[in-house]
Amino acid sequence: MNSLPMNFIIICIAGGLLCGGCEAPAPVDPAAYETYDIVASGTRQFEWDTESGPGIIKVLIEEANLGSKGVEIAEIWFPPGYHGSVHPHELEIIYVIEGELDHIVNDQSHILKPGMIGVVRARDRVVHKTNSPEGVRTLVIWPLGNEVGPMSSEGMRETSL
Repeated sequence: MNSLPMNFIIICIAGGLLCGGCEAPAPVDPAAYETYDIVASGTRQFEWDTESGPGIIKVLIEEANLGSKGVEIAEIWFPPGYHGSVHPHELEIIYVIEGELDHIVNDQSHILKPGMIGVVRARDRVVHKTNSPEGVRTLVIWPLGNEVGPMSSEGMRETSL
């Protein structure tokens, strides 16, 4: 048993997510480490329409450039006045870069400012809402993956980077 506090989270891109009390990371694909071909500028981009302009998801890391299934990372722009709908995630870690995000988890509001992190677990239901006139820019990590693939079937359109 490790000695980390139970609320301490370590993100390990190679091995998945470790939480206090976990003994070993998920197995990794050795072929993923044969070369270093990760594209830092992004792989693709999705948009969705809102009343105040498009929301934008720029996918930075996914299976296509990581070389194996697992973690997905994206930069998400929530435009001014955005108020999303309730939705689940297997696991989502959202880091605010610019603006303020009203991160509503299980009907409880949490105002996230630049430098703050919000977490959504499988049992949670979340709503993202812009809380600043300039919009909100975030970095989102989905340690378990499975989030980017369904985007085009969820009413988002893929656009060029």
